[in-house]
Amino acid sequence: MAIHAHLHKIRELRTPTWITSSRKDMWLGLLERINTQDRAFHRFLDDYATDDDITLARRDVRNIFAQDAATGVIATIFWSHARGMRVNALSLLVRDLPTLITLMSVADFRNDELNELLAQPGISVPTASKMLSACGKTYCGMPAAIIDDTIIQVIENSTFASDFPNIAELRNKSRSRPVPYYEAYLRDVTALCEKYDITSDMIDRYLAEYALGNIPQNAELQSA
Repeated sequence: MAIHAHLHKIRELRTPTWITSSRKDMWLGLLERINTQDRAFHRFLDDYATDDDITLARRDVRNIFAQDAATGVIATIFWSHARGMRVNALSLLVRDLPTLITLMSVADFRNDELNELLAQPGISVPTASKMLSACGKTYCGMPAAIIDDTIIQVIENSTFASDFPNIAELRNKSRSRPVPYYEAYLRDVTALCEKYDITSDMIDRYLAEYALGNIPQNAELQSA
C-alpha cells in the first residue's frame, strides 16, 4: 500500500501548505472593471497583500475565516483563484457575497449545500474542495480534503488503487460525475485517516506535492 509505505513522510509535513500567490494589480484591475460600490475585496487586498502580491497558505485562510467569516470567504476566493478569474464571474461573486457568506456558515455540508456552492460562478469541484477545506468544513460528516487534477492523477494510478477503493470504482468518470467522485474521494481519505491516525490535510498535501514522484515511471496512469 503506497500510503502505508510513506507514512513517515506524510506525518513530517508540518510546514504551511497549499500556498498560492497572485499579483495585487491584477486583482485591482479586475475589480475596477466591476460596477459595484462594495469595497470589501479592495479592503482585503489593502490588509493582506504585501507589496505587489497577495500570498496565502491554507492555514492563513483558515485562521482568517475563524476570526471573521466574511473576510475568510473573500480570502478563499483570492486563494483558490491564483490566476484570477473572468470579470463577469468575479462580478457575480462580489454581488452575491452575502449569500456565499451565509452558505459558508454551514458547518457540515450535504449534497444540497455543495450543489449550491457549485452553482456560484467560477466555482468547480476542485475550487469548492479548497474552500471547504480552508474553512474547516465537513461534508456528510467527513473532514473536507482538497482534490485537483494532480491528486486525481495520483489516486487513479494503479499504485494507489488499494488505498482508494471507492475511487477505483469511478476511474475516468471524474468529469461526468464530479460530486459522486468527490464523495468517493472523501470516503477513502476518511478511512485512511482513521486507519493510520493522520489528517486529511496531511493526505491531500502529500498527494499534491510528493506522491507523483513516488510512482514508478512504468506504472499505469489514468487520465482524469
